[in-house]
Amino acid sequence: MKEIFKRTTNSIIFSSIMAIIVGLILIFYPSISLKTMGIIAAIYIIVYGIILIILDVKAYKYYIPFDGMLPGILSVVLGIILICKPSILSIVFAIAIGVWIILTSINSLKLSLALKGEDVPWVLLLILGILDLILGVIVVFNPFEASLTLSIFIGIMLIIHAIIDIVDMIIIKRDVKRISSAFARRIK
Repeated sequence: MKEIFKRTTNSIIFSSIMAIIVGLILIFYPSISLKTMGIIAAIYIIVYGIILIILDVKAYKYYIPFDGMLPGILSVVLGIILICKPSILSIVFAIAIGVWIILTSINSLKLSLALKGEDVPWVLLLILGILDLILGVIVVFNPFEASLTLSIFIGIMLIIHAIIDIVDMIIIKRDVKRISSAFARRIK
């Protein structure tokens, strides 16, 4: 089970690093056309969705509370829509990113609550999940009118979200023995 946690955390850290790169591109090159930005984001969202689906299938075998299937499928679908219709990006992009952050923050919240009472920093995971949820709601309800502002805003939100995910995964990697034994006790 420790190996599953390690692979899962490495996959999420990898996708978070991708989000940081996309976020930096959006911040430092806001004049990139929405179409190009949409295609870059769509590819990232599709890859991330596929990773979530694969992780969900693997986690299901070990009764790990990770619901990546719905956010994974939504990510793939939204990515495909953005590739096919990049002209609708201005509103859909912000809402899609916000929904994606909300769905992934729910996974963090569920994981932290599943670890409640265990000898791991579940409260920190809970706080980070709540911050991530608030971040997602801000993105959904504030799709800025100007594409440059939207690009910079979404870039910052992606970077913050990715950093929260990386911190979550570092905490989990650091305490993988205690976390895997906690889940092993629950399976028995």
